[in-house]
Amino acid sequence: MATHDFIAVIDGSTSKSPWQARPDMRNGRLAMLLLRDAIACAPSDADCPVFCRHLTDTIAQAYWEYGISPDTVNSRPECRLTASVAVYSRRKEEVWMIGDCLCMVDGRLYENPKPAEEANAIRRAEVIHRLLAEGKETVESLRRHDKGRDAIIGAIIDSCQGQNKTFSVVDGTEIALEHVKEIRAHGAHEIVLATDGYPHLMPTLDESERELKRIIEEDPLMTGRYKATKAVMEGNLSFDDRCYVRFSP
Repeated sequence: MATHDFIAVIDGSTSKSPWQARPDMRNGRLAMLLLRDAIACAPSDADCPVFCRHLTDTIAQAYWEYGISPDTVNSRPECRLTASVAVYSRRKEEVWMIGDCLCMVDGRLYENPKPAEEANAIRRAEVIHRLLAEGKETVESLRRHDKGRDAIIGAIIDSCQGQNKTFSVVDGTEIALEHVKEIRAHGAHEIVLATDGYPHLMPTLDESERELKRIIEEDPLMTGRYKATKAVMEGNLSFDDRCYVRFSP
């Protein structure tokens, strides 16, 4: 999305619990829509802490409106309305990376991964490789039912306890600013913001999509060179949703 003051990509978190704030919409999508509207009305002169507070207040207000108790918010982080955001402030000439997202400034790549993501992806790959080697599953069957993800979902839920403690996200609790990556972009000629649905971010959308297609064709289970916590499920085009924006400041 782009406004006069900000350019952003928003990545709602994949559901890790059947509980939903609204029965007609997954929590990650609801978080994305709420934050889209929040960014559209964010103060134009906001610095990173003020901007983060604005997003936090938006999600916190939604909890109140949907009747979600503070106990649920505090004790079950996997149920929160959660998203990662990468945003460029035109006024401050900075990129702020809140959560697991990607940025490229004049060809230099910046990442902000969750601490447990790599370990969980490796564990999932080990499970899947064993199932395939033992002949218990096929690539096709695992694309219908990702038993590797089943094996790590408990660890993924446990890792949610680190939200805004060991890593930053937007989830209605105070954002851990020490884990927000701030990138000075004064004088930059080209900036790319993207969600982590691109395992290998490239300078253009076409290049990024072609590289993603190549990776998926070679490894639809995402257990090889680029390990992920989920596969390209049957009927899907990729292992994760994605958003990409490239612009000149």
